[in-house]
Amino acid sequence: MFFENYVFGPLKYGLSDLSKLLKGGIIYAVSIFLLIIGIFLAVYPYAGANLHIFGTATNSLVFALVALLLSALGLGLLIVLNGYILKVIKLSLEKSVELPEWANYWDMLKNGVVFTLGIAVIAVFGSILQNIITYIGNDSMVLIVLSMVIQLIISLYIPLSVVNFAHEDNFGAFFDIPKIFKMVSFEYLGMFIVVSIISILLMIIPMILVIFPLIGFFGMNIYTGPKMLFMASPLILVVALFAFIVFSIVAVYVSFYSYRAYTNYFISKSPEKIVDFNQEL
Repeated sequence: MFFENYVFGPLKYGLSDLSKLLKGGIIYAVSIFLLIIGIFLAVYPYAGANLHIFGTATNSLVFALVALLLSALGLGLLIVLNGYILKVIKLSLEKSVELPEWANYWDMLKNGVVFTLGIAVIAVFGSILQNIITYIGNDSMVLIVLSMVIQLIISLYIPLSVVNFAHEDNFGAFFDIPKIFKMVSFEYLGMFIVVSIISILLMIIPMILVIFPLIGFFGMNIYTGPKMLFMASPLILVVALFAFIVFSIVAVYVSFYSYRAYTNYFISKSPEKIVDFNQEL
């Protein structure tokens, strides 16, 4: 049952509707692209070589507004995607066997804000604890290890806190520490390791596909000069775009897979015992 509940079942679930998976991947790709362009436009006018072109107050303001707009759109799409993932978790709690519909975008945006905020609060709290320990530790090996342990605890805590929030539909459920820690077991540690390994393995090839065009771009710029780079740039651009889309689709698939696995575990350990886990899965 372990591999069916946490490996094969969730992997099949993520592929239950390829059109919905593809849509999620496209939304993720567009959101990241908009964020990158927004950051680029925010920084580019202030680069030393460009100050004489963009240094006027009007030009700087225009670039700042465009950068802010694109970044806001990108962030908004990411939040919508988080809202969809929350819907995936909620329907998984009800034992739905297919990915949910891409509908009610306003609701997904609102739910995605709460989803994102809850994870951010936990992550920031963990980061603050680590920084405090690092600051007072004076390179003490014991405190360095303690900092790593805190990072591990936060990594273990977040998935169950997210599923608990989806189950309770209450922001405070993110911070129900006694309930969440009570669910942690050797089975959860094993499942967490397996899910992490599978997620990494799934992402390796897409990451390589993204890195290769970048290596080609910078390599040609260094060894062949701008002329050859200009001639080859359309091909590099097409390859990079394809690689980025593949990366985005797989990244979303990994999210669907991992949260389905975490939800299955949550159901099996939930005190409420919503339904009989083994019979329905």
